[in-house]
Amino acid sequence: MNLLQMFQDYIRSNGLVKPGQRILVAVSGGIDSVVLAHLFRQSNYTFGIAHCNFRLRGTESDDDESFVRSLGTDLQVPVFVHHFDTKQYAAQEKLSTQMAARELRYRWFEVIREAEDFDVVATGHNCNDSVETTLLHFIRGTGLSGLSGIPVQNNHIIRPLLFAKRSDIRFFAEANDVSWREDSSNAQDTYTRNAIRLHIIPKMEQINPAFIDGAAQTMEHLRSADLNLQFLLSELLGQPDATGLYRIQKSRLESLPVLEAGLFDLLQPFGFSSDQARQVAGCWSTPGKSWETDSGYRLVMDRSALLLTNKEQPAETATVQADDLLVRLPDGSKLILVHSGPDTPFPQDQHTILVDVQKLQFPLQLRHWQPGDTFQPFGLQGKHQKLQDFFTNQKLSRLEKDKIWILEDNSGTIVWVAGFRLDERYKVDKKSTQLLRISWLNE
Repeated sequence: MNLLQMFQDYIRSNGLVKPGQRILVAVSGGIDSVVLAHLFRQSNYTFGIAHCNFRLRGTESDDDESFVRSLGTDLQVPVFVHHFDTKQYAAQEKLSTQMAARELRYRWFEVIREAEDFDVVATGHNCNDSVETTLLHFIRGTGLSGLSGIPVQNNHIIRPLLFAKRSDIRFFAEANDVSWREDSSNAQDTYTRNAIRLHIIPKMEQINPAFIDGAAQTMEHLRSADLNLQFLLSELLGQPDATGLYRIQKSRLESLPVLEAGLFDLLQPFGFSSDQARQVAGCWSTPGKSWETDSGYRLVMDRSALLLTNKEQPAETATVQADDLLVRLPDGSKLILVHSGPDTPFPQDQHTILVDVQKLQFPLQLRHWQPGDTFQPFGLQGKHQKLQDFFTNQKLSRLEKDKIWILEDNSGTIVWVAGFRLDERYKVDKKSTQLLRISWLNE
Protein backbone atom coordinates (compact mmCIF):
# COMPACT_ATOMS: atom_id res chain seq x y z
CA MET A 1 0.00 0.00 0.00
CA ASN A 2 1.43 3.38 -1.02
CA LEU A 3 0.16 5.38 1.96
CA LEU A 4 1.59 8.68 0.72
CA GLN A 5 -0.12 8.47 -2.66
CA MET A 6 -3.42 7.37 -1.12
CA PHE A 7 -3.16 10.19 1.42
CA GLN A 8 -2.75 12.76 -1.35
CA ASP A 9 -5.56 11.23 -3.40
CA TYR A 10 -7.88 11.16 -0.37
CA ILE A 11 -7.31 14.85 0.36
CA ARG A 12 -7.89 15.73 -3.29
CA SER A 13 -11.00 13.60 -3.81
CA ASN A 14 -12.64 14.89 -0.63
CA GLY A 15 -11.60 18.50 -1.17
CA LEU A 16 -10.05 18.69 2.30
CA VAL A 17 -7.30 21.19 1.52
CA LYS A 18 -7.45 23.81 -1.21
CA PRO A 19 -4.33 25.12 -2.96
CA GLY A 20 -2.46 27.61 -0.83
CA GLN A 21 -4.24 26.79 2.40
CA ARG A 22 -2.32 26.47 5.68
CA ILE A 23 -2.91 23.46 7.92
CA LEU A 24 -2.67 23.13 11.69
CA VAL A 25 -1.84 19.49 12.45
CA ALA A 26 -2.91 18.18 15.86
CA VAL A 27 -0.02 16.03 17.11
CA SER A 28 -0.19 14.13 20.40
CA GLY A 29 3.07 12.27 19.83
CA GLY A 30 1.34 8.99 19.04
CA ILE A 31 1.93 7.08 15.84
CA ASP A 32 -1.15 8.31 13.95
CA SER A 33 -0.58 12.04 14.41
CA VAL A 34 3.18 11.79 13.92
CA VAL A 35 2.74 9.90 10.63
CA LEU A 36 0.14 12.50 9.63
CA ALA A 37 2.72 15.28 10.13
CA HIS A 38 5.30 13.36 8.07
CA LEU A 39 2.78 12.81 5.27
CA PHE A 40 2.04 16.53 5.12
CA ARG A 41 5.76 17.28 5.03
CA GLN A 42 6.40 14.76 2.22
CA SER A 43 3.43 16.24 0.33
CA ASN A 44 4.92 19.75 0.59
CA TYR A 45 1.96 21.32 2.38
CA THR A 46 2.38 24.44 4.51
CA PHE A 47 1.53 23.47 8.06
CA GLY A 48 2.20 23.92 11.75
CA ILE A 49 1.84 21.60 14.74
CA ALA A 50 -0.47 22.00 17.75
CA HIS A 51 0.12 19.93 20.89
CA CYS A 52 -2.00 19.70 24.05
CA ASN A 53 -0.40 18.83 27.38
CA PHE A 54 -3.34 17.70 29.49
CA ARG A 55 -1.13 16.98 32.56
CA LEU A 56 -2.81 13.62 33.08
CA ARG A 57 0.20 11.27 33.00
CA GLY A 58 2.87 13.11 34.99
CA THR A 59 6.31 13.07 33.39
CA GLU A 60 4.94 11.08 30.44
CA SER A 61 2.88 14.10 29.39
CA ASP A 62 5.94 16.35 29.60
CA ASP A 63 8.03 13.86 27.64
CA ASP A 64 5.33 13.79 24.94
CA GLU A 65 5.56 17.56 24.73
CA SER A 66 9.35 17.48 24.40
CA PHE A 67 9.07 14.86 21.67
CA VAL A 68 6.56 16.95 19.68
CA ARG A 69 8.70 20.07 19.98
CA SER A 70 11.65 18.10 18.60
CA LEU A 71 9.47 16.78 15.79
CA GLY A 72 8.60 20.33 14.83
CA THR A 73 12.28 21.21 14.71
CA ASP A 74 13.05 18.17 12.52
CA LEU A 75 10.20 18.98 10.12
CA GLN A 76 11.02 22.70 10.23
CA VAL A 77 7.50 23.81 11.14
CA PRO A 78 6.20 25.96 14.03
CA VAL A 79 4.91 24.17 17.13
CA PHE A 80 2.17 25.57 19.37
CA VAL A 81 1.77 24.05 22.84
CA HIS A 82 -0.80 24.66 25.55
CA HIS A 83 -1.01 23.22 29.08
CA PHE A 84 -4.41 22.36 30.53
CA ASP A 85 -5.61 21.59 34.06
CA THR A 86 -7.91 18.92 32.67
CA LYS A 87 -9.06 17.38 35.96
CA GLN A 88 -10.05 20.74 37.40
CA TYR A 89 -12.02 21.58 34.24
CA ALA A 90 -13.71 18.16 34.29
CA ALA A 91 -14.79 18.63 37.92
CA GLN A 92 -15.93 22.19 37.27
CA GLU A 93 -18.03 21.26 34.23
CA LYS A 94 -19.11 17.85 35.60
CA LEU A 95 -17.56 16.00 32.65
CA SER A 96 -15.58 12.81 32.28
CA THR A 97 -11.84 13.32 31.92
CA GLN A 98 -11.98 12.20 28.29
CA MET A 99 -14.84 14.55 27.43
CA ALA A 100 -13.15 17.44 29.24
CA ALA A 101 -9.93 16.87 27.30
CA ARG A 102 -11.88 16.74 24.05
CA GLU A 103 -13.65 20.04 24.72
CA LEU A 104 -10.44 21.78 25.78
CA ARG A 105 -8.54 20.42 22.79
CA TYR A 106 -10.95 21.48 20.06
CA ARG A 107 -11.66 24.85 21.64
CA TRP A 108 -7.95 25.64 21.75
CA PHE A 109 -7.37 24.36 18.21
CA GLU A 110 -9.91 26.88 16.94
CA VAL A 111 -8.27 29.70 18.91
CA ILE A 112 -4.85 28.89 17.43
CA ARG A 113 -6.28 28.38 13.94
CA GLU A 114 -7.77 31.86 13.92
CA ALA A 115 -4.92 33.59 15.75
CA GLU A 116 -2.18 32.12 13.54
CA ASP A 117 -4.14 32.30 10.27
CA PHE A 118 -4.48 28.56 9.57
CA ASP A 119 -7.32 27.43 7.33
CA VAL A 120 -8.01 23.93 8.68
CA VAL A 121 -7.10 21.69 11.60
CA ALA A 122 -6.07 18.12 10.71
CA THR A 123 -6.36 15.24 13.17
CA GLY A 124 -4.92 11.74 12.91
CA HIS A 125 -8.11 9.69 13.23
CA ASN A 126 -7.89 6.49 11.18
CA CYS A 127 -10.24 3.81 9.93
CA ASN A 128 -9.92 1.76 13.14
CA ASP A 129 -10.88 4.82 15.20
CA SER A 130 -13.98 5.25 13.04
CA VAL A 131 -15.02 1.61 13.51
CA GLU A 132 -14.48 1.91 17.27
CA THR A 133 -16.65 5.04 17.33
CA THR A 134 -19.44 3.24 15.49
CA LEU A 135 -19.32 0.32 17.92
CA LEU A 136 -19.31 2.73 20.85
CA HIS A 137 -22.40 4.49 19.49
CA PHE A 138 -24.07 1.13 18.79
CA ILE A 139 -23.52 0.01 22.37
CA ARG A 140 -24.91 3.25 23.81
CA GLY A 141 -27.75 3.54 21.30
CA THR A 142 -27.77 5.75 18.22
CA GLY A 143 -29.37 6.52 14.89
CA LEU A 144 -28.21 6.16 11.34
CA SER A 145 -25.74 9.05 11.56
CA GLY A 146 -24.11 7.55 14.64
CA LEU A 147 -23.46 4.31 12.77
CA SER A 148 -21.69 6.09 9.91
CA GLY A 149 -18.39 6.51 11.74
CA ILE A 150 -16.29 9.63 12.13
CA PRO A 151 -17.01 12.26 9.44
CA VAL A 152 -14.14 13.19 7.17
CA GLN A 153 -14.77 16.88 7.86
CA ASN A 154 -16.56 19.00 10.46
CA ASN A 155 -16.35 22.70 9.69
CA HIS A 156 -12.61 23.49 9.97
CA ILE A 157 -11.65 20.00 11.25
CA ILE A 158 -10.39 17.54 8.62
CA ARG A 159 -9.39 13.88 9.03
CA PRO A 160 -7.15 12.91 6.10
CA LEU A 161 -6.25 9.45 7.48
CA LEU A 162 -9.73 7.96 7.78
CA PHE A 163 -9.06 5.76 4.74
CA ALA A 164 -6.06 4.05 6.43
CA LYS A 165 -6.08 1.18 8.89
CA ARG A 166 -3.86 1.29 11.94
CA SER A 167 -1.72 -1.49 10.47
CA ASP A 168 -1.13 0.57 7.30
CA ILE A 169 0.04 3.51 9.37
CA ARG A 170 2.41 1.36 11.41
CA PHE A 171 3.86 -0.16 8.24
CA PHE A 172 4.55 3.33 6.86
CA ALA A 173 6.17 4.45 10.13
CA GLU A 174 8.48 1.44 10.28
CA ALA A 175 9.35 1.61 6.58
CA ASN A 176 10.23 5.33 6.85
CA ASP A 177 12.04 5.08 10.19
CA VAL A 178 9.46 7.33 11.88
CA SER A 179 9.61 7.30 15.68
CA TRP A 180 6.65 8.02 17.95
CA ARG A 181 5.51 7.94 21.59
CA GLU A 182 3.38 5.17 23.04
CA ASP A 183 0.59 6.37 25.34
CA SER A 184 0.54 3.94 28.30
CA SER A 185 -3.17 4.64 28.87
CA ASN A 186 -3.97 2.98 25.53
CA ALA A 187 -3.11 -0.39 27.07
CA GLN A 188 -5.67 0.07 29.87
CA ASP A 189 -9.30 -0.91 29.41
CA THR A 190 -10.60 1.59 31.97
CA TYR A 191 -12.24 3.60 29.20
CA THR A 192 -15.04 2.06 27.11
CA ARG A 193 -13.28 2.90 23.86
CA ASN A 194 -10.14 1.07 24.98
CA ALA A 195 -12.23 -1.95 26.00
CA ILE A 196 -13.69 -2.02 22.49
CA ARG A 197 -10.21 -1.72 20.97
CA LEU A 198 -8.55 -4.30 23.21
CA HIS A 199 -11.30 -6.90 23.57
CA ILE A 200 -14.29 -6.56 21.24
CA ILE A 201 -12.52 -5.88 17.93
CA PRO A 202 -10.00 -8.76 18.41
CA LYS A 203 -12.99 -11.09 18.95
CA MET A 204 -14.59 -9.78 15.77
CA GLU A 205 -11.35 -10.35 13.88
CA GLN A 206 -11.27 -13.96 15.10
CA ILE A 207 -14.63 -14.42 13.39
CA ASN A 208 -13.65 -12.38 10.33
CA PRO A 209 -9.98 -11.42 9.86
CA ALA A 210 -11.10 -8.68 7.46
CA PHE A 211 -13.52 -7.22 10.03
CA ILE A 212 -12.14 -3.66 9.84
CA ASP A 213 -12.41 -3.63 6.05
CA GLY A 214 -15.93 -5.07 6.17
CA ALA A 215 -17.03 -2.64 8.89
CA ALA A 216 -15.58 0.30 6.94
CA GLN A 217 -17.53 -0.77 3.86
CA THR A 218 -20.75 -1.08 5.88
CA MET A 219 -20.17 2.34 7.43
CA GLU A 220 -19.74 3.83 3.98
CA HIS A 221 -23.08 2.32 2.90
CA LEU A 222 -24.74 3.72 6.02
CA ARG A 223 -23.14 7.12 5.43
CA SER A 224 -24.49 7.17 1.87
CA ALA A 225 -27.94 6.13 3.09
CA ASP A 226 -27.83 8.86 5.73
CA LEU A 227 -26.88 11.50 3.15
CA ASN A 228 -29.78 10.42 0.96
CA LEU A 229 -32.12 10.46 3.95
CA GLN A 230 -31.00 13.96 4.96
CA PHE A 231 -31.57 15.15 1.40
CA LEU A 232 -35.12 13.77 1.38
CA LEU A 233 -35.82 15.17 4.85
CA SER A 234 -34.60 18.59 3.75
CA GLU A 235 -37.32 18.48 1.08
CA LEU A 236 -39.91 17.84 3.81
CA LEU A 237 -38.44 20.56 6.02
CA GLY A 238 -38.42 23.15 3.25
CA GLN A 239 -36.93 26.63 3.56
CA PRO A 240 -37.62 29.06 6.41
CA ASP A 241 -39.44 32.29 5.70
CA ALA A 242 -37.90 35.72 6.22
CA THR A 243 -38.47 35.46 9.98
CA GLY A 244 -36.73 32.07 10.25
CA LEU A 245 -39.97 30.11 10.60
CA TYR A 246 -40.17 26.61 9.11
CA ARG A 247 -43.68 25.44 8.20
CA ILE A 248 -43.57 21.64 7.85
CA GLN A 249 -46.74 20.31 6.28
CA LYS A 250 -48.23 17.47 8.32
CA SER A 251 -49.88 15.89 5.27
CA ARG A 252 -46.44 15.25 3.75
CA LEU A 253 -45.06 13.82 6.98
CA GLU A 254 -48.02 11.47 7.28
CA SER A 255 -46.79 9.66 4.16
CA LEU A 256 -43.70 8.45 6.07
CA PRO A 257 -43.79 4.71 6.83
CA VAL A 258 -42.66 5.29 10.45
CA LEU A 259 -43.73 8.77 11.54
CA GLU A 260 -41.99 8.84 14.93
CA ALA A 261 -38.60 7.81 13.53
CA GLY A 262 -38.98 10.28 10.65
CA LEU A 263 -39.78 13.07 13.09
CA PHE A 264 -36.66 12.32 15.11
CA ASP A 265 -34.45 12.30 12.02
CA LEU A 266 -36.02 15.60 10.93
CA LEU A 267 -35.88 17.38 14.29
CA GLN A 268 -32.75 15.96 15.88
CA PRO A 269 -30.41 18.47 14.13
CA PHE A 270 -32.31 21.24 15.94
CA GLY A 271 -31.72 19.62 19.34
CA PHE A 272 -34.97 17.68 19.81
CA SER A 273 -34.72 14.30 21.54
CA SER A 274 -36.21 10.97 20.55
CA ASP A 275 -38.62 11.30 23.50
CA GLN A 276 -39.83 14.65 22.18
CA ALA A 277 -40.29 13.16 18.71
CA ARG A 278 -42.40 10.44 20.30
CA GLN A 279 -44.51 13.08 22.07
CA VAL A 280 -44.99 15.02 18.83
CA ALA A 281 -46.24 11.88 17.08
CA GLY A 282 -48.57 11.19 20.00
CA CYS A 283 -50.08 14.71 19.92
CA TRP A 284 -50.57 14.82 16.17
CA SER A 285 -54.16 16.06 16.42
CA THR A 286 -53.67 18.47 19.33
CA PRO A 287 -53.05 21.99 17.98
CA GLY A 288 -51.27 24.35 20.35
CA LYS A 289 -48.92 21.83 21.94
CA SER A 290 -45.31 22.97 21.91
CA TRP A 291 -41.82 21.66 22.66
CA GLU A 292 -38.55 23.48 23.24
CA THR A 293 -34.86 22.56 23.20
CA ASP A 294 -31.81 23.77 25.08
CA SER A 295 -30.36 24.85 21.74
CA GLY A 296 -33.02 27.55 21.44
CA TYR A 297 -35.66 26.02 19.14
CA ARG A 298 -39.41 25.77 19.62
CA LEU A 299 -41.79 23.44 17.81
CA VAL A 300 -45.53 24.14 17.79
CA MET A 301 -48.24 21.76 16.64
CA ASP A 302 -50.59 23.65 14.31
CA ARG A 303 -53.70 22.36 12.57
CA SER A 304 -52.04 21.51 9.28
CA ALA A 305 -48.33 22.01 9.94
CA LEU A 306 -45.50 21.81 12.43
CA LEU A 307 -44.08 25.26 13.06
CA LEU A 308 -40.39 25.36 13.92
CA THR A 309 -38.50 28.48 14.91
CA ASN A 310 -35.67 29.76 17.06
CA LYS A 311 -37.29 30.95 20.28
CA GLU A 312 -34.25 32.91 21.46
CA GLN A 313 -34.98 36.17 19.70
CA PRO A 314 -34.14 39.60 21.05
CA ALA A 315 -36.88 42.20 21.46
CA GLU A 316 -37.46 43.64 18.00
CA THR A 317 -38.55 47.21 17.41
CA ALA A 318 -38.12 49.88 14.75
CA THR A 319 -38.93 53.58 14.65
CA VAL A 320 -40.57 55.46 11.77
CA GLN A 321 -39.97 59.19 11.51
CA ALA A 322 -42.24 61.57 9.58
CA ASP A 323 -39.74 61.98 6.74
CA ASP A 324 -38.73 58.30 6.42
CA LEU A 325 -39.19 56.69 3.03
CA LEU A 326 -37.74 53.25 3.86
CA VAL A 327 -37.42 51.49 7.21
CA ARG A 328 -35.63 48.15 7.50
CA LEU A 329 -37.00 45.81 10.15
CA PRO A 330 -34.86 43.47 12.29
CA ASP A 331 -36.26 40.35 10.61
CA GLY A 332 -35.18 41.48 7.13
CA SER A 333 -38.54 42.80 5.98
CA LYS A 334 -39.02 46.51 5.28
CA LEU A 335 -41.56 49.30 5.33
CA ILE A 336 -41.88 51.62 2.31
CA LEU A 337 -43.64 54.97 2.84
CA VAL A 338 -44.93 57.19 0.03
CA HIS A 339 -46.66 60.55 0.64
CA SER A 340 -49.44 61.33 -1.82
CA GLY A 341 -52.58 63.33 -2.45
CA PRO A 342 -56.29 62.57 -2.11
CA ASP A 343 -56.57 61.00 -5.58
CA THR A 344 -54.34 58.05 -4.65
CA PRO A 345 -56.11 54.73 -5.43
CA PHE A 346 -56.81 52.42 -2.52
CA PRO A 347 -54.47 49.40 -2.23
CA GLN A 348 -55.73 46.01 -3.33
CA ASP A 349 -53.76 43.80 -0.92
CA GLN A 350 -53.34 43.49 2.84
CA HIS A 351 -49.63 44.29 2.74
CA THR A 352 -50.33 47.95 1.87
CA ILE A 353 -52.46 50.56 3.64
CA LEU A 354 -53.47 54.14 2.91
CA VAL A 355 -53.80 56.39 5.97
CA ASP A 356 -54.58 60.00 6.78
CA VAL A 357 -51.24 61.59 7.76
CA GLN A 358 -52.92 64.26 9.87
CA LYS A 359 -54.33 61.56 12.15
CA LEU A 360 -50.86 60.14 12.89
CA GLN A 361 -48.61 61.22 15.76
CA PHE A 362 -44.97 60.70 14.84
CA PRO A 363 -42.67 59.00 15.46
CA LEU A 364 -44.38 55.71 14.76
CA GLN A 365 -43.21 52.51 16.40
CA LEU A 366 -43.02 48.97 15.01
CA ARG A 367 -43.10 46.16 17.54
CA HIS A 368 -44.53 42.70 18.14
CA TRP A 369 -47.85 42.20 19.88
CA GLN A 370 -48.23 42.07 23.64
CA PRO A 371 -50.95 40.51 25.81
CA GLY A 372 -53.69 43.06 26.39
CA ASP A 373 -53.26 44.82 23.05
CA THR A 374 -56.54 46.06 21.54
CA PHE A 375 -57.45 47.95 18.38
CA GLN A 376 -60.47 48.95 16.30
CA PRO A 377 -60.34 46.72 13.20
CA PHE A 378 -61.34 48.51 10.02
CA GLY A 379 -64.88 47.54 9.07
CA LEU A 380 -66.21 46.96 12.60
CA GLN A 381 -67.58 50.50 12.97
CA GLY A 382 -65.26 51.46 15.78
CA LYS A 383 -65.70 48.37 17.94
CA HIS A 384 -62.65 47.40 20.00
CA GLN A 385 -61.19 43.91 19.74
CA LYS A 386 -58.34 42.23 21.58
CA LEU A 387 -55.49 41.26 19.30
CA GLN A 388 -55.56 37.81 20.87
CA ASP A 389 -59.16 37.35 19.68
CA PHE A 390 -58.38 38.83 16.28
CA PHE A 391 -55.49 36.37 15.85
CA THR A 392 -57.72 33.48 16.90
CA ASN A 393 -60.30 34.47 14.28
CA GLN A 394 -57.50 34.55 11.70
CA LYS A 395 -56.54 31.01 12.81
CA LEU A 396 -52.95 32.02 13.49
CA SER A 397 -50.62 29.79 15.45
CA ARG A 398 -48.68 30.98 18.48
CA LEU A 399 -45.48 31.31 16.46
CA GLU A 400 -47.21 33.25 13.71
CA LYS A 401 -48.66 35.67 16.25
CA ASP A 402 -45.25 36.31 17.76
CA LYS A 403 -43.79 37.35 14.40
CA ILE A 404 -46.48 39.80 13.30
CA TRP A 405 -45.51 43.48 13.25
CA ILE A 406 -47.71 46.03 15.02
CA LEU A 407 -47.49 49.65 13.86
CA GLU A 408 -48.52 52.17 16.50
CA ASP A 409 -48.24 55.93 16.67
CA ASN A 410 -46.68 58.06 19.41
CA SER A 411 -49.91 58.04 21.39
CA GLY A 412 -49.59 54.27 21.82
CA THR A 413 -52.59 53.56 19.58
CA ILE A 414 -52.31 50.69 17.11
CA VAL A 415 -52.42 51.95 13.52
CA TRP A 416 -52.02 48.68 11.63
CA VAL A 417 -51.60 44.96 12.21
CA ALA A 418 -49.16 44.60 9.34
CA GLY A 419 -50.37 42.27 6.64
CA PHE A 420 -53.85 41.99 8.18
CA ARG A 421 -55.96 44.99 9.19
CA LEU A 422 -55.88 48.79 9.43
CA ASP A 423 -57.30 50.47 12.53
CA GLU A 424 -60.61 52.24 11.87
CA ARG A 425 -59.36 55.48 13.44
CA TYR A 426 -56.71 56.05 10.77
CA LYS A 427 -58.76 55.39 7.65
CA VAL A 428 -58.96 57.88 4.81
CA ASP A 429 -62.22 59.82 4.59
CA LYS A 430 -63.63 62.70 2.52
CA LYS A 431 -61.78 65.27 4.64
CA SER A 432 -58.36 63.62 4.11
CA THR A 433 -56.00 65.71 1.99
CA GLN A 434 -52.57 64.36 2.97
CA LEU A 435 -52.27 60.62 2.52
CA LEU A 436 -49.51 58.17 3.36
CA ARG A 437 -49.17 54.88 1.53
CA ILE A 438 -47.39 52.30 3.71
CA SER A 439 -46.28 48.96 2.27
CA TRP A 440 -44.78 46.10 4.26
CA LEU A 441 -42.50 43.91 2.12
CA ASN A 442 -41.67 40.54 3.66
CA GLU A 443 -39.09 39.03 1.31
